[in-house]
Amino acid sequence: MVALSNFTRINEIVLLRFPSSTESEGTQSSRSSSKTLAGGAGATPETILLLSWGDAASKHIEKYTNMYTKLYPNARIILVRGGVADFLYRSNSAQRKLVSPAVKILSESADESTLLVHVMSNAGSKTWSTINKLYLETTGRALSNAVTIMDSAPGRWRFVQTWTALSRSLPRAFVPRMALSFVFGMILCAIQLKDYVTPGLDILDSVREQMNNTKGMAKKGSRRCYIYSDADDIIGTGDVEEHAKEAESKGWAVELVKYTGSTHVGHYKQDSERYLDAIRKTWFGGSK
Repeated sequence: MVALSNFTRINEIVLLRFPSSTESEGTQSSRSSSKTLAGGAGATPETILLLSWGDAASKHIEKYTNMYTKLYPNARIILVRGGVADFLYRSNSAQRKLVSPAVKILSESADESTLLVHVMSNAGSKTWSTINKLYLETTGRALSNAVTIMDSAPGRWRFVQTWTALSRSLPRAFVPRMALSFVFGMILCAIQLKDYVTPGLDILDSVREQMNNTKGMAKKGSRRCYIYSDADDIIGTGDVEEHAKEAESKGWAVELVKYTGSTHVGHYKQDSERYLDAIRKTWFGGSK
């Protein structure tokens, strides 16, 4: 795994970046301002929790970490990398153990008023779910109290879209690609069969439900922005809009930013200024 610039690796999925010495000259005063004015004029996030999409390459994730170091240079960034393993074979206990360092850092903060959460795709949503459960147990508060950016998420478990997502994480070499394609295909078929014969929510429906669960909600009006596209071949627009509508009905302040023609998690690439504007407006309370 290629290292990301200026990040300290905590374990195989959690990385931490503090502001550099030149960036952090005003960190102490900025954090004090954030704690008293969070979401108001002059306040900036103290911590950014970035939950990446499935098995994303470091060079692609770095576009977003660089974006945040420029946008909010005094914020520390907790990066948690999601992937295929969390859906197909990594146990819940193993997932909880891996995210526990991130939860520890978050739990040491006073509350969610100085936290900005950025969720990317279904893998980021699944990571959010694992972190939230442990965070709720630890603090009694939900991660959904924080200002949250939802990029290409959350979707639903559909065979074709799920296979499309998984195929992008396969190696390019022919033999291992074919071998893993067969293995993943069999696993997906087994999951699909299980969903037909076993009652209850599937993985992504469970994640979607938890994201809109009011348990641990400190107050109504927490801000959330959904950034999505009509051309996403993995996350359907209807799935995003349905989740956003439910969130709004339960008390979240919701903003929808719909792109035209951008690919899955490709909205920042298509129009970076619009993307940045959505983040700024959501943090500062510009959402309706």
